[in-house]
Amino acid sequence: MGLCLIDHSLTTAAITYPIERGWVEPSEGIELVPGLTAELVAERGACALLGSIDAVYLADRYAVVTDVALVSHHNGPIIVWTPGRPDEIDHAVVALDDVSRTAEAVARATLTHFYGFQVTGWDRTTDERDAAVREGAAAFRPSDSGHIGDLVRAWFILSGFPLPTHLLMAPRELVEREPDAVRGVVDQLQHLLSLTNERRRELRRNLAEDLGLDR
Repeated sequence: MGLCLIDHSLTTAAITYPIERGWVEPSEGIELVPGLTAELVAERGACALLGSIDAVYLADRYAVVTDVALVSHHNGPIIVWTPGRPDEIDHAVVALDDVSRTAEAVARATLTHFYGFQVTGWDRTTDERDAAVREGAAAFRPSDSGHIGDLVRAWFILSGFPLPTHLLMAPRELVEREPDAVRGVVDQLQHLLSLTNERRRELRRNLAEDLGLDR
């Protein structure tokens, strides 16, 4: 099996958790990488399960392997926090707080069209904010103040489509010259997904306990 880098996040837990917790024997072909980016994937020249917007940056030399993808339907791990109701805000500078490119893209697509306020700036550097995008575990933790809006839900209502958060990408050269290696990656990821589906209640319970989330 060829090498496959996997974005290690709450969103990819359906694939990464069995590896973390020893539900399966460790595979030399799988590497979990927090905050995986297109730049790192290109540098390594490996197959990768990474954020869908990062995947776009690889489109000139990578192919989408459609056998495996992660999709959020009616709700998901990308939210916007505002100090008050979003419909009471006229304009805001939005803090991105180190969220992924995919989360940023969803925010850019939904905030004005769904919530109605004008975004006057996007900021990855300051703690002062009128609104903030949160992702992963941070998106599910309750806030002591302010309002939380589910951007995956907003995307679904606006578009009518689920949100593909992660895509499997493979170097075009590898697909052409070593299709069996790509097939091996697909088989391994599908096995992990099948395993977590069988143990999904255990997965949800454990994640809630690990992250201090309400189930």
